[in-house]
Amino acid sequence: MKKSALIVSMTMLLSMASCSSNSSVTISGKTSGFPEGIEQSTVETSGKTTLKLAIADTPDSWIGWQRVWGEIDKFNRTSEDYYIDVTRYSSDEEDTFGDGAVQQMLLDFLTGNEPDLIAASPMQLDKFRKNGYLTDLSPLMESGVGLRRDELLDNVVESIDEGGSIQAIYPAFTIYTAAAKTELVGEEAENWKVQQAIDKYNSFPGDFLSYMMTKYDMRHYFFKGIMLNCIDFEDHTCDFNNGLGPVLDFLVGLPPMEKRFDAQESEIGHIQNDTALVKELWIAGISSNYANDILMDFGHDPFTYVGYPTDNGKGTITEAGAAFGIMENSENKSEAWEVLSQVIFSDSFLKDVSSSYYGVPVKKSVVDSLLEAEGERSVNAAVTLNDGSTDSLSAEQKQQFADFITSVEIDPFVNTLMENIIKEESDYVFEGERSVDECVDILQNRIELYLSETEK
Repeated sequence: MKKSALIVSMTMLLSMASCSSNSSVTISGKTSGFPEGIEQSTVETSGKTTLKLAIADTPDSWIGWQRVWGEIDKFNRTSEDYYIDVTRYSSDEEDTFGDGAVQQMLLDFLTGNEPDLIAASPMQLDKFRKNGYLTDLSPLMESGVGLRRDELLDNVVESIDEGGSIQAIYPAFTIYTAAAKTELVGEEAENWKVQQAIDKYNSFPGDFLSYMMTKYDMRHYFFKGIMLNCIDFEDHTCDFNNGLGPVLDFLVGLPPMEKRFDAQESEIGHIQNDTALVKELWIAGISSNYANDILMDFGHDPFTYVGYPTDNGKGTITEAGAAFGIMENSENKSEAWEVLSQVIFSDSFLKDVSSSYYGVPVKKSVVDSLLEAEGERSVNAAVTLNDGSTDSLSAEQKQQFADFITSVEIDPFVNTLMENIIKEESDYVFEGERSVDECVDILQNRIELYLSETEK
């Protein structure tokens, strides 16, 4: 795209961004260098090619990603050829979606201060892609100077490929799902439907959820499914008319449940003795956390990934904390890709991300290496059980895990904050102030408006 066309498109996007939030947006400005409290080394830059990296920051978008700054600092100190010059664009603390950061970034770009590399949440970066600011990474992946397409997990490629073009890429992803003993739910319950879950709740004699304290835990579990069932984040569309009503009718009809936060362990349902049915799982790496979750609750009993109840077969939430792209107008595309590959997609960094519970790495070789790794933080670690004995995942359990993380459908654009909006509007139904139909209409209109604005 020509420079003049980019400026026109950028101006249009800026005007759209200014009205993309129902609340006012405060632009906090930009900061050169690293965040406060993170040291940045003084580096001699003469003779080096400087690559500019712009980061659109939100109040919580870089929680857990402090290691990125350390990796950049290490690269700047050791590289003989390149220097990464970082500029952060931050938002007001109440600007959850980061519109202020994007506005400030666009204002800077209009003055000719465009970066070579850009980093933001996948949803924010997708705005830049749709408006022609990002270059296609596919030719760079075939150039031999950095990460290749065939080095990525197949499900990762499927999530970022747009008709053969790849314009944004993320280093790791987190998975939110749930599991139940296969003997209690059956293999066909994988990513189960809403009515399957409701029927099982009605027939199961114990707690539906492991460690369920109140009926609000049930709402939390089912609302995650509603988010997946009713919202298409990639296409920016939603349909609450068919999927929300039956779930709300079911949840409103749940009997009162006393809070049990101070209850004895024996009074709360557990997976291992079949007094609870479903356990939620948070997979933030190929690490001992997963082995601990499975062995402490399921032992070696076969289990099924039931996920969250939907009728579209999704069932599992995936989330990518940050994505990266290269600007179309950059004069250093090849160099930027080489550096991005060395810093963010190095084997050592991706292994650190996984072992620190910040996500499942996107590279096949790293995933394979971590699946075979030994040590206390590895998925093969020996887990100390409640009776003091130790145990490790079986070969079958490790293969089930490997198959799951490498085949799960990844949607990097999911905005988990939508669950809060669903909860907020549903509260009126639980308090008897609105009907289910009224709640459906309000959520349809409210989220449809939000999605249409964030698409721009």
